[in-house]
Amino acid sequence: MFKKFGLQFRISLLILSIFFAMIIVSSLVNIILVNNANRAKSLSYLKKSVEAESYRGQNILKIELNYLNELASSLEDLYNIGIRDRNTYLNVVSNCVKKDEASIIAMGFLFNKDLIDNDADYTNNEFYRDIKGQFGVYLSKNNGNVIQQKFAASELNADYFVNAKTTLKPYITPLYSYNIAGNNIDIYTWSVPIFDNSGKNIGVVVADVTPQSLGKSIEKIKPYAESKVILFDTAGNLVYNAGRSDGIGKNGYEVYEWYKTLGIIEKVHSGESLNFEHFTTVFNEVGTYVVSPINMLDGYNWGIEILTPSRVIQAETRYIRNTMILILVFILIVSLIITPIIIKKKVSNIIILLAKDIVAMSTGDLTIEIPKGFEKRTDEWGDIARGWGKAMSNFNNVINTVKHSAEQVSTAANEVLIGNNDLSQRTETQASSLEETAASMNEMASAIKESAESVAQSTSMVSDAKESLNKAGTIIEDSVNKMNDVYESSSKIMDITKLIEGIAFQTNILALNASVEAARAGDQGRGFAVVASEVRNLAQNTQESVKSITSLITDSNDKIKLAANSVQESQSIFNEILEKMDRASSIMDRINIAAQEQEKGIDQVNIAISNMDASVQKNAALVSEATSASESLLSEANDLLKAISYFNLKD
Repeated sequence: MFKKFGLQFRISLLILSIFFAMIIVSSLVNIILVNNANRAKSLSYLKKSVEAESYRGQNILKIELNYLNELASSLEDLYNIGIRDRNTYLNVVSNCVKKDEASIIAMGFLFNKDLIDNDADYTNNEFYRDIKGQFGVYLSKNNGNVIQQKFAASELNADYFVNAKTTLKPYITPLYSYNIAGNNIDIYTWSVPIFDNSGKNIGVVVADVTPQSLGKSIEKIKPYAESKVILFDTAGNLVYNAGRSDGIGKNGYEVYEWYKTLGIIEKVHSGESLNFEHFTTVFNEVGTYVVSPINMLDGYNWGIEILTPSRVIQAETRYIRNTMILILVFILIVSLIITPIIIKKKVSNIIILLAKDIVAMSTGDLTIEIPKGFEKRTDEWGDIARGWGKAMSNFNNVINTVKHSAEQVSTAANEVLIGNNDLSQRTETQASSLEETAASMNEMASAIKESAESVAQSTSMVSDAKESLNKAGTIIEDSVNKMNDVYESSSKIMDITKLIEGIAFQTNILALNASVEAARAGDQGRGFAVVASEVRNLAQNTQESVKSITSLITDSNDKIKLAANSVQESQSIFNEILEKMDRASSIMDRINIAAQEQEKGIDQVNIAISNMDASVQKNAALVSEATSASESLLSEANDLLKAISYFNLKD
């Protein structure tokens, strides 16, 4: 939407918006701070006022106590000087009641038993009958007259008598209802103990006070004209309530629920002050409450509440706030009028002049000069104009330089294009030659590979033959060993046959000797001679058999020896063959290794040729790309020259 308006309006709006925002924020902060400070100050003033008024209220409320202390002192003096006449005491109290102390509506006293005359003498007296003749007097005012009332027996145990006698200190009761001269009236009672010269308690004096009698005095206790005061006793009973006349005598918790919520009575009883804001039906608006204790006696705090409309406390704050708002509105109106005029004179008119030069430059005119008068300005606009002039001059020089460079680039690109075309032709010829060489090398590599495979097969066959010869040599060697074992066994058999032959020879001799001995024996040795003859025959047969076996074994040994020699000669021949096969295998291994290396060398040469072919192909592609780039560069240089021709340059 703001694009429809001029720069002057938009700049004015931006500046004023920021300015207004700053002023509004600062004003709000000031108003809040002033409001808080003034509110705190007012609240502090109110609290101090309430504390001061509390002290003032304490003095007002204790006037009756002071008055009662004077009465107690008078009665003590009468007692201590030995006066025991009841009428004298009665007259003194009656005179005190007649003094018309407005807040006190009745006074009385109660002496301990048998201290003033003999109590038994008054048991039939209408004023002392109920308390068995004990001297107790209660005098009240009624239309200016003093009326004597009797004490009921139950009153002897009332808190205003018991507490004063027990603690031997003054005591104040909470608000309660009491029948005075035939009327039930809300009162509270002061009681003071009285003593003889030895300090012994001899009785109690009391004074009854009505809350209504405190109205004029309490009403003066307020810091603002619209403030309302509430006074409550130690039990929380309302003694005075400027907000609600029907609440007197009722407990604050019954009249105001928020009293119970905040624990007002307990806090005041403990001596604590508090303040807060809350909507109140008294003013039908938010009010500020300040509650403070009033120390009536040690341990007995009454409470005073002062309610003031918050608007009254914050009146000064509202005045300051309204004044600041009026000043702010005045500043805004003046700014709305002056700011656009200043911006038009100091900004808009100058921008219009500079805009004309910018529009001229956009049409390609680089011959424009600084607007007249700007070169003498010493402010930022002068700096902008001079900077603009220098920028246009530098821009003109740059365009001229670019034009000259573009012309040189065009010429160089044309020359590079011609050279790339010639290089492309030579690269294609070289690529064709490399392809033919690669084909020949592939054929050579194939032939060498076949030769290498044949050599590998021959090597494998020689290795197989060598293994067979090794196996045969092993068998021959085993045969030689076995022949040697057989020869050794034959030799051992021959030794055994010789032993047997020797045994047979010995046996034959023994048999011969036996026969000789048998012949000598005659008939008795005939049987033994026969046996000896058989043994001799057997020995001879054995000897002949052994000779035949020995002859056979000797012949076998000769043949085995010949066979062993033949086997050993075969082993020697096989060993020679193995040595020759080893040399043949070694030669074939070297041939195989040489063939494999030759095959690898051919493969490497083939790979190198393939790489050269690929490089040549890449070179051809690069040459083609360089040619295309040269053509593109030439075209771009021509386009740049056409674009530069758009500008109107200085000489």
